[in-house]
Amino acid sequence: MKKNQGFTLIEIMITMCILGIITSFVIPTMTESIQRAQATTCILYRQNIQTAADIYIKTHNVMPGDPLPTIPQLIAENLLPGEDRCPSGGIYVWSTPNYQGPSSPFLLSCSVHFMTVTEHGKYRKK
Repeated sequence: MKKNQGFTLIEIMITMCILGIITSFVIPTMTESIQRAQATTCILYRQNIQTAADIYIKTHNVMPGDPLPTIPQLIAENLLPGEDRCPSGGIYVWSTPNYQGPSSPFLLSCSVHFMTVTEHGKYRKK
């Protein structure tokens, strides 16, 4: 007698359907996790840049009405280890391009995540 070896077509089709159903649950969850991680990294980068800008303002006695330092200036002063970029490809922009003094916070926002970080580290939607 011959031995039947291998899988039947029905068994393979059922296995493929089960894998498809599992994949349909995993991929959206994984995509959402990646987007949340990118947003969190963006927030941390903006906090670093704002802290470096605050140190720059205090050490260089930047007066109200003067422009805020650029990221290359902060890197040149060794206040930032390197150019932090939004992992989603966003562009960081100062919401108030001129330093308004300690009573008025300067804000750094991202073109992708649309969040601003205030001087005191609080977040708000734009």
